[in-house]
Amino acid sequence: MPLPKALLCAAACAALLASCRREAAPQPAPLRFETRQFEKTLPGCGDPARRPEPCVSFRIVWPEAVAGADADARNRINAAVAAALQPVEAPCGFEAEAAQWIGDYQRFHAEFPASGITWFVRRTAEVTFSSRRLLTIEVRRDEYHGGAEPESFREFLNLSPADGRAVELASLLEPGGAEDLKKLAEWRFRQQRHIPGDSRLSEAGFAFADDVFALPRHWGFTAGGLVLHYNPGEVAPPRLGATTILAPWNELRGIVAADRGILPR
Repeated sequence: MPLPKALLCAAACAALLASCRREAAPQPAPLRFETRQFEKTLPGCGDPARRPEPCVSFRIVWPEAVAGADADARNRINAAVAAALQPVEAPCGFEAEAAQWIGDYQRFHAEFPASGITWFVRRTAEVTFSSRRLLTIEVRRDEYHGGAEPESFREFLNLSPADGRAVELASLLEPGGAEDLKKLAEWRFRQQRHIPGDSRLSEAGFAFADDVFALPRHWGFTAGGLVLHYNPGEVAPPRLGATTILAPWNELRGIVAADRGILPR
């Protein structure tokens, strides 16, 4: 005896729902970070009664992924952060690098005891954007070991939370979005540096290849939008300093792909 039509419909709906449940993959838990810190100074630093002369300090602060995603992704993220916080030429590990800095300072101070300079290393890594599709970590390095000015650099790690691998900016943009972003960035660059639109960038002291504006290597997302950063000496003499551009979210619609899950709703 054939089943009533209502029962057939109910059975079909139940089968469809069961299929949807099977196909829906569970979403990984959001990444969770804990702040880590390493600090080393000469004994007596900051205490004039024990050490009245200038001193040297070495301080690193960074986020460590401790939960969310899978272990391999967290390991890649943490390794990328650690690599960004130490120069390639430095001894491996913060303890060894700090010992080298302190030893170099002691030798310098023994040779020039009247010098009033203080050496320091300050490096920080901070999560500036986190979604299920993209993680941005900004790394800042401020160091001084003599010279006219401290050295200051910024870079960004843009990683996939799912596997910890690097994400390219082009993969986040709409077709043709790279060219639109370049036009927007150049307009903001010229505004910030007070360069008229009809003048050459080289006339203001900036050295882009073929005198054609180019996006920087250093980019990352924040709560305010997309940050594009040129470190001192990258496109201009160090005396002109760094240039940081912020492209706010409202200007990124039509440039950043809507299906990447990055644009705010």
